[in-house]
Amino acid sequence: MYFEKRQRIAVWTVSATVGLIVIVIPIILGLYVPQLPYIIPIDQKVNNAIALGFIIALAFPGLVEFSNYRWGRQVDKNIPRLLRDVTEAVRSGLALPRALEEASQRDYGPISKELEHTISMFVLGTSFEDSLMSFARRLRRPSALRLTTILIEAQQTGGKLIEVLNTSVDLFSSLEEFREEEYTNMKPYVSTIYMSTFIFLIIAYIVLHQFLAPLYASTASSGVKQSGLLAGVLDINYYTGLLFWASVIESLFAGLIGGKIVDRNLSAGLRHSIILIIISVICFNLPNI
Repeated sequence: MYFEKRQRIAVWTVSATVGLIVIVIPIILGLYVPQLPYIIPIDQKVNNAIALGFIIALAFPGLVEFSNYRWGRQVDKNIPRLLRDVTEAVRSGLALPRALEEASQRDYGPISKELEHTISMFVLGTSFEDSLMSFARRLRRPSALRLTTILIEAQQTGGKLIEVLNTSVDLFSSLEEFREEEYTNMKPYVSTIYMSTFIFLIIAYIVLHQFLAPLYASTASSGVKQSGLLAGVLDINYYTGLLFWASVIESLFAGLIGGKIVDRNLSAGLRHSIILIIISVICFNLPNI
């Protein structure tokens, strides 16, 4: 399913508004009052509420952006199939418009519906060129624009129609193979990004429980209090909150970078960001964390 720009803006606006309301509720209720030296919340429940607000603000837009990304990939993957089938039909003796009409009855994912609409426009009197250009505009993909340009030029070449289509099939097939190979080569980097987040959480656990917690516990000793050696050690909950938000921020940007590296689309990485943020929240709310 493809979401239009207006729908995307509406989803982002509503999600951001609801998320912001969830974030400010602890402040309104007086559960979080920023004060030195604890600027960030030291109550884990408040941190959870604020993190929930961020998740709500990103979850639905992330689904929308990923849906659009997947829709675009389906278009790019099916264009070589469409062109190959049209070329075979033309080689068997059909005219190009008739070959496209035959192809519109097959399943090419998101392309099929738009191709049927294009054929309907042509049958109702719209010129072949205008019908195809409308097809490209509705698909909103550079590959669709290249396809329609080739089909229009091929129709105008007359005797060299099959030669142009054969060359175009080879070109589009090579491009799709390159995209698939690139995607396959980059996909392992997603695992690397997830692993980096897990490593950060493990390090946070070690720092909190093997170093900071014993250090904070020792400040309760009367001898240590009198010496003033650990006077600068703050509440252990402050350090927990600090590492909690560091993990949330790391998860957010790690997911976005994963989307950019693997999918070549920053917003497509929001799904990874949401998953990693949820994992971070769960880890910091487990017993003894």
